[in-house]
Amino acid sequence: MTVVIIATAALYISWTAILSKGKYLGFLAWLLQAVICFYSLFDDNGWKLHIANAILLVSWLSVLVVFLFNLNSRWVKVPIVIFVLAALLLNNPNSTMQGYSQYKVFSWQLDLHISLSMLAYAILSVASLYAISLYVHIVRIKNTTFTADNTGLMSLIDEEKKLFYLIFLGWLILSTSLLSGVVFIENFVDQHLGHKIVFSLLAWLVFGLIIIGRLIKGWRGEKLILLTIIGMTLLATGYLGSKVVLEWVI
Repeated sequence: MTVVIIATAALYISWTAILSKGKYLGFLAWLLQAVICFYSLFDDNGWKLHIANAILLVSWLSVLVVFLFNLNSRWVKVPIVIFVLAALLLNNPNSTMQGYSQYKVFSWQLDLHISLSMLAYAILSVASLYAISLYVHIVRIKNTTFTADNTGLMSLIDEEKKLFYLIFLGWLILSTSLLSGVVFIENFVDQHLGHKIVFSLLAWLVFGLIIIGRLIKGWRGEKLILLTIIGMTLLATGYLGSKVVLEWVI
């Protein structure tokens, strides 16, 4: 497994360095990471979703989103790969989990909830990174003298549309994730999930506000970017923040 981890890290680094020309390197790295995810996340007892494994799974799904939406921005790829490398560095498939990081026993209800949650986090994480990339593009355009053949504004409009599609898809999946949690998860207070649900609901409201504002008032540019980052910050605080406190502090 050590060889697979090293190969995955090397391929991801090459992918970010070469950008669009390294697509096949990125896809190969993604396949190898899938192997690592399988051996790290599952065993006969169920899911092992401590913080390193959660980052590993979300980053793997994030790379998939990058491929599906054909995102070539370095501002998206580099942070995702940094998270991948951090998760790989912390990875130990043979470790036993202690304290709060207990196994999540397999059941189709829990499997559905976890899968939807991780996918929503991945899509909205990519959306927040893409929002930062869009902001950089806006700043460059403001400092550019346009000519008749300059395509910067058209490219910016296309990027805003793609960002909105990411947000809308992520919000829909987050909605189904929250609904599945309400239906299938019992005693969430005893499981220390209350703060996670509060932050997730706040994030859901922010992303919903973005969708309404975009459709009704045509929100775009810096307002769209700022709200996207706020929404993702709330979502990350609810999940990763709570895991850091419960696993590393308490």
